Amino acid sequence: MIIPSLIRTLLEENSATIAGLGTFFVEKQPAQVKDDVVLPPQNMILFRYSKDDEGFDFVTKLSKWKQIRMDAAQAEISEWINLIENGVEHNKSVFLDDFGTFFKDSSGKIVFQSIIIPELNIENEGFDPVFMIQKGNLINEDYVVKDKRSILINKEKKRDKTLFFGIILVAAILLCVLFIKDRFSYIYQTIFVQKEKLDETLKPEGTAFISSVLNEVLEVDTREEKEANPPVFKTEDQYAKVEKPLSPDSIYLPYQKGKFYVIAGSFLKEADALRHIKEKKLEKYDAKLIIVPENQHLRVCIGSFDNEIDASKFMTLNDKSCWILK
Repeated sequence: MIIPSLIRTLLEENSATIAGLGTFFVEKQPAQVKDDVVLPPQNMILFRYSKDDEGFDFVTKLSKWKQIRMDAAQAEISEWINLIENGVEHNKSVFLDDFGTFFKDSSGKIVFQSIIIPELNIENEGFDPVFMIQKGNLINEDYVVKDKRSILINKEKKRDKTLFFGIILVAAILLCVLFIKDRFSYIYQTIFVQKEKLDETLKPEGTAFISSVLNEVLEVDTREEKEANPPVFKTEDQYAKVEKPLSPDSIYLPYQKGKFYVIAGSFLKEADALRHIKEKKLEKYDAKLIIVPENQHLRVCIGSFDNEIDASKFMTLNDKSCWILK
């Protein structure tokens, strides 16, 4: 509950001070060019470490929002601070889902690296990274970066197309249902109602035909139900018991407890994760997707190691913006 309350405070006041740890504040970062890619503007959380900072405003807010006493709210905050300090002391870094990573710098101070928080970037919704087209060392003058309005218009057009094709699909399904209904009616009238008039040699064929049709319909229904309702793993045991046949070319990598994974992004949808791999040119790392038990996020993994030292070296040499998942 600390992280949601902290983000809520940053939305209301743009900064939040936690006594004994430091101050979190939001910084608006303008659009910037990196590796021939125009990165959109975004709001990031910055952190100033200070054991001497004092502030009871966040304690008051947490007490009010959780409807608990002030001393209970302060105890919960102190426990969160101890978790961070012990983590960076023994594990060098602590990654918190949907927030960011804490680690120590060379001077021993606690440093925080934030991920992109959707709640803080509502105003930037619709902006996507744009690849620049270049000729030699000069950017092509005919290339024009689309503004937010054009992007939103394109999204509306895509939504309209999706709705149109959805209507066509529903109509096709209804026609199929009507066809199957008429087919079964015909089968019933032919096989069951008039079975006394059929020759004895034809009865097995009629029964076999009905059985084959019913099996085919049931198989289609079962497959569609599985595709529409993928399993959600709430425990590690449940995750381990589910069969996940993976080919050598699979985009998924099984999660193994005790391994150290270098993560380059976290997403809720597979399409977003695959687009991230393509835009960031992560194919050179043979990037894979990992699903961690008790968490439905899809993590983009660019490296898997047996110890944290090798993972840290790999991250330092290749992409320092990543973080380590263990």
